[in-house]
Amino acid sequence: MMSSLQSTLEKAVEIIKKHDYARVVSHYDADGITSTAIICTALLRTGIQFHSSIVSNLDRTFIQDLNEDLIIICDMGTAQTDLIAEYLKDEDVIIIDHHVAPLALASTPDNAASHIIINPHRSPDAGAKEIEGEVCAAGLSYLVVRCLAPEGNIDLAGLAIAGTLGDKLEIESGINKMILDEAIKEGVITIKEGLKLGDGKIRELLLSSTDPYTPLVGKAEWVDAFLDKVGIDQDKLLNNLEVEEEKRLATALLSQAREFDLELPESALLGTTYNMNLELVRNGQDFMRMIDACGRFGKSGIGVGLCMHEAKMKEEARSLYLQFQNKLVSELNRIEGAEGEGIKELAHSFYFYVQETGITGVLAGILAEYIHTKKPLIVLNKKDREGERAVTKISARCNKKLLVSSEGNGVDLAKAVEKAANEVQGFGGGHPVAAGASIPKGSEEKFITSIDRIIGEQRQGLS
Repeated sequence: MMSSLQSTLEKAVEIIKKHDYARVVSHYDADGITSTAIICTALLRTGIQFHSSIVSNLDRTFIQDLNEDLIIICDMGTAQTDLIAEYLKDEDVIIIDHHVAPLALASTPDNAASHIIINPHRSPDAGAKEIEGEVCAAGLSYLVVRCLAPEGNIDLAGLAIAGTLGDKLEIESGINKMILDEAIKEGVITIKEGLKLGDGKIRELLLSSTDPYTPLVGKAEWVDAFLDKVGIDQDKLLNNLEVEEEKRLATALLSQAREFDLELPESALLGTTYNMNLELVRNGQDFMRMIDACGRFGKSGIGVGLCMHEAKMKEEARSLYLQFQNKLVSELNRIEGAEGEGIKELAHSFYFYVQETGITGVLAGILAEYIHTKKPLIVLNKKDREGERAVTKISARCNKKLLVSSEGNGVDLAKAVEKAANEVQGFGGGHPVAAGASIPKGSEEKFITSIDRIIGEQRQGLS
């Protein structure tokens, strides 16, 4: 373990051990929920009681209302360090996050000594220059709980890998590989090579597979004809395919993707799959997606319960995942068939208004990764909040090939979204490849014009 990161982890653990109660606050996606479960499970084992809250964002009012002596914030908090320093200066606060700080927070506020930030992008003390590759909040949370119990908590590595899968980070390098290697050695995870479609019957998997995305999704007649042509029994379980059958199926899917001009690299369809030997749902992708669906439908407690081995939560989580996939497939097919109401193309970006709620970010990611890959994609959602404080939610995604290059030109959506949102009195941020914002309703056209201009400047190396 890197010395400066280890030092920061030890300081965090010292603070945690001083308390018998903690408030745990985290984000609602798969990374945030798995982070919560990792921390809460470890607290229970240490004899520390907790209250957990899963939220979509940390605003001033929420932070002001926090009054517990120990507050642990996961997968968020970096963008609010000024508010945390202002309102929680007398509390012990541990921020476990991996998001880049907004431009407006170029310098770290003078936090109280008992405020610890574990974020490779934010704090030199957290090993910013020593961590190879990106690590998510669940991975960082796992490092905290391993430090809390040096001889234990290895069984929580499966949750860390699920969070990493949720944020689509590289697992075979840096801290993530260290966690994975430890998990494999201890029998927590088993890996194998194969199709990355999840577990289940072939026909059902192809009908609902949105990531990896194929033209078959949501089209029953197409799937039936395809499987008949390839010569594979539609009711056969994916895990029961012979090696030759799996290879034949993969070849046919890749060929079809090329025919429809989709960007479906072989690595997206075939590669390492992760079996979570200790979890209620064994397939890593299925497990992550069920957790994520719980959060996006406002049922995060079910996701946390699934991660903490509450068996009764399994079927509820599976049901939410199926509902989520149905919404996603419906919206993908609507966009594909829309005339005049579908995706609009500007000089430097694509944009459209989503019709379904709760799927905005995932939908944007699929479209940007597989279909509209040449420009960033901006998705606007007016559906999620109404009333006096009505806002439009923004999700921005781009294919990784568009990111900033060594020559200094390329897209950084975190900066682009933040700048464009600020211009309309909104707020936003995130990662270079995936960012989000909230803007006042009525400001959508100005926002779209601004972000298209900013992306154009970035791609010319002017911003």
